[in-house]
Amino acid sequence: MKTVILDDWEGATAGSTIELERLRAFSEVAVYQDQPAPDVLKERVKDADAVILMRERTRLTAELLDSMEQIKLIAQTGTGLAHIDLAEVNSRRIPLATTPGGSTAAVTELTFGLLLALSRDLPRLDRQVKAGGWPTSIGRNLAQKTLGIIGLGKIGQSVAAVAKAFGMHVVAWGPRLTEERAAAHGVAFAATLEELLAESHAVTLHVRLVPETKGLLGKQHFRQMRPDAFLINTSRGELLDEAALTEALQTGQIAGAGLDVLTEEPPDPAHPLLQLDNVILSPHIGWKTDATFESFLNGSIRNIESFFCQHKPLNIANPGVL
Repeated sequence: MKTVILDDWEGATAGSTIELERLRAFSEVAVYQDQPAPDVLKERVKDADAVILMRERTRLTAELLDSMEQIKLIAQTGTGLAHIDLAEVNSRRIPLATTPGGSTAAVTELTFGLLLALSRDLPRLDRQVKAGGWPTSIGRNLAQKTLGIIGLGKIGQSVAAVAKAFGMHVVAWGPRLTEERAAAHGVAFAATLEELLAESHAVTLHVRLVPETKGLLGKQHFRQMRPDAFLINTSRGELLDEAALTEALQTGQIAGAGLDVLTEEPPDPAHPLLQLDNVILSPHIGWKTDATFESFLNGSIRNIESFFCQHKPLNIANPGVL
């Protein structure tokens, strides 16, 4: 059999000899670290029995699936599936295995990195000190402030635990969140999104990008937030209306934003968010740590090994195709 690993742009698999040797014990392995032209990509996956997709870098379309003549398992790192044409995958009865939980700690840490940087105005102070200045600044404590978490899945729960360690009051809302589940994690429950926005000093997004959450935050929602509030998004850019967010930041409706994700990545150099001093941007690195890469690779290899060698499918996101 043959396994193809796509989009290892950082060369993260280079130091994973032990893990890859496990895979090579029963499969030919091809690792690619570039961003190929469509025709080149189709040729690479043509004879693959299994494909490991590094996050959401390659869009798995019907056209690409047409070229995957031997495919028996798609091994997705992480659990995000917005880049995959699930209807086509299911109609072709191709199992899709994921690696849950691998990036929880990494995303949680970046969430607080952005929140702390905003609260203490670190980017501006760094620039001015390096320019020879010694600026004055009054920062903001996180302790005793309210953190509003939209989405209380694994990452939201992890963020809540860290927030409480900082001495924050935590309130959560989600499209399917219940008061009982919020209470089970020691978090206050907001009956409505509007209630959460109105009382939170900082709001952080941790929901999946699905049709019901696309554009979840729009102009009316930013108007409902506190003028001293920060917005953190380490989930997906499409969860909010970027034009409305830009306006809210420009007019002082909210105090600032820390964004690891944008609707278009990378953004146009003329994007207005790039011009704002009250915005901190990072290039979709929330999940990207050494431990996460190791967890994703190990999980994908374990899924492939179990599927082909033990004939026991693991972590299948679409079990109906089996």
